[in-house]
Amino acid sequence: MKTTIRFLSPWGAGLALLLCFFPASWLFAAGEFTLDTARTAAGKGDPQAGFFLARHYADGMGVARDYAKAVAYLREAAGQGYAPAQTGLGSCYAHGQGVKQDYAEAVRWYRKAAAHGDALAQYCLGYAYAHGKGTPTNLDAALKWWRESAQHGQVYAQNALGQFYFQGEPPGDTNHINYAEAIKWLRLAAGQGYAPAMGTLGYMYQYGIGVRHDWQQALKWNRPAAEMGDALAQDSLGQMYENGAAGLPHDLVQAYKWYLLSDEQGNPLGHHDVIEFEFHHVLTPQQAAVAKRLAAGFHAQMSTNPPADTAEGQN
Repeated sequence: MKTTIRFLSPWGAGLALLLCFFPASWLFAAGEFTLDTARTAAGKGDPQAGFFLARHYADGMGVARDYAKAVAYLREAAGQGYAPAQTGLGSCYAHGQGVKQDYAEAVRWYRKAAAHGDALAQYCLGYAYAHGKGTPTNLDAALKWWRESAQHGQVYAQNALGQFYFQGEPPGDTNHINYAEAIKWLRLAAGQGYAPAMGTLGYMYQYGIGVRHDWQQALKWNRPAAEMGDALAQDSLGQMYENGAAGLPHDLVQAYKWYLLSDEQGNPLGHHDVIEFEFHHVLTPQQAAVAKRLAAGFHAQMSTNPPADTAEGQN
């Protein structure tokens, strides 16, 4: 059975710790504010209006992108106890957008927002504890905050828990592996369309890890995750084409295409399969060229129609 190190990446799957992150759900009903009405309301101390403006300046929506202005609006709203602004401000400190990077300051704002029940802040705080960013590493605290966040439906936290219970704490940890818990949380995250969770869930069904081997379930999760760009799912789907599994045709060109895409993202499984195909001359030069054109076409499609951020709206 193939295995892969898939633990650290999903722990970092939440851009919230690393980027100045503003889920679209944090914008209120489209008719509630315009830029002009938001400026007026923010001038009167409305934290929601200030957050609305911060999102626009951070994303360059209707205004020139200006992280310093975004941070100024976030700071004012955060100082009024508005949890989404506290989370956003923490994220800016984590990445150094509009302010000097300062993980300890990021954690300080995440704590405030997490105490107010903000699920994204709870996830970010768990991430900080897991990786020792701005606070000493504390796995128990990380799991506590991830669980609280996940119970509020935050997809990054659900995925983080699922990945943790699937693989434990590398390197070589088996004490924390709990496949029943892994399946529970991965299904919740996968059900929200989150590709890393879908890819791991498909992998578990494909190889019968913690669940009964089921090709159809493997295909159900692997194909959409692969099409969303998940490297593990791409390799798994390639394996399914190589073996003609789950009713798929035995198609070595498609298999090689998916292996190439997985390898390009640094997945060791995809790299292994590409090397095997090339070393054993599985394809003719013409077939390999077709697979490479298909992979290039996939990239073009992804750049034109990137997958939506399914983590938006989860807190």
